[in-house]
Amino acid sequence: MSYQDKLDRASALVQEHNEALQPGSATSETKPKGYIDPSEFISCLKLSGATNEERLASLSYEDIAKCMPSMIFKNGVGLGQEVKPIALAKDIAKVFRSGKAESTSDDKRPISGKKADRMTPRELVDAFDPEDSDSPVAKRLKDISKGQAFIVFTKGRVVNADKTLELLLEVKQGFPGRDTVEVEGDIKRVHSIGELPDNYADENPIYNGRPLRPDGTCDQTNRSWAGVPDDVRQLVRIALEIGEIKISGIDSAHNVLDFAVQPDAFKKLRQRYHRAAVEFDERKQRGTLPRLEVPLGDGGRPGNSPFDGGKQVVWYRETSGNFNARQAYVRGTKSSDIARH
Repeated sequence: MSYQDKLDRASALVQEHNEALQPGSATSETKPKGYIDPSEFISCLKLSGATNEERLASLSYEDIAKCMPSMIFKNGVGLGQEVKPIALAKDIAKVFRSGKAESTSDDKRPISGKKADRMTPRELVDAFDPEDSDSPVAKRLKDISKGQAFIVFTKGRVVNADKTLELLLEVKQGFPGRDTVEVEGDIKRVHSIGELPDNYADENPIYNGRPLRPDGTCDQTNRSWAGVPDDVRQLVRIALEIGEIKISGIDSAHNVLDFAVQPDAFKKLRQRYHRAAVEFDERKQRGTLPRLEVPLGDGGRPGNSPFDGGKQVVWYRETSGNFNARQAYVRGTKSSDIARH
């Protein structure tokens, strides 16, 4: 949870406190006794020096209580006594010291409609599962957005939380939803609740038809292709297709990846694999370079996952007369299901 997330959560707790004092009056002009202004409370914290996450975490609940108003409780004896919302201050101190909003056992449970109604826009976006459009979180977001489009995906069905929150706050203020938005130089389609983009993953340059994990990890070598440029991945695939690179086992797969992660890999690969370099240039001119994307299947139903159950690809050489064939198969599959590489 970031610095701003913790401040947002503290504001939400203050709002809950205000509502509990006198339901329905927490935001009216007639404030209930014991009301805490969320904006003034946050400003007081910042003025006290809590201007970053580390300083927030250093605050004791007594320090936090100093930014809350005192109440004089009279019980009919003397002048009464000063009362501060210490229990609330303790809860806020726990938030400031936590690493994640989900650190409590209650937060690990499915979010109820009542809890979703109390969550901040940031918390709703962070908790949103785009594939569950009937959840309390999704329904609350649909209410706030009035059905307008505001969801932006980074890749596949991973939500870009920052841009999504930005567009949600736009439509919350009354602006119409957008069709597209620019994110770091890329133009992205903007979706509404229930709309899902096609779910694709990067294809493994070495193992045809197998996706890389979201962090770029190959499920065979357990090493990542993250940071390897597209042209290097495409050149490796072309060299494999025309036979200049041959994968005969896990060691040769590691050797190719060792080469690919080097800073000047594209130049070195071209110098080593001349036919692949020429083929790359010709296909680039025609616009037919490998896309290296694979669909992730339909809801994870058996038989649709390109990971094929995560089973290991095994390479072997089969000799029959004058015919030498390199084949790859997955352990546990029938011979008729062998995938040729």
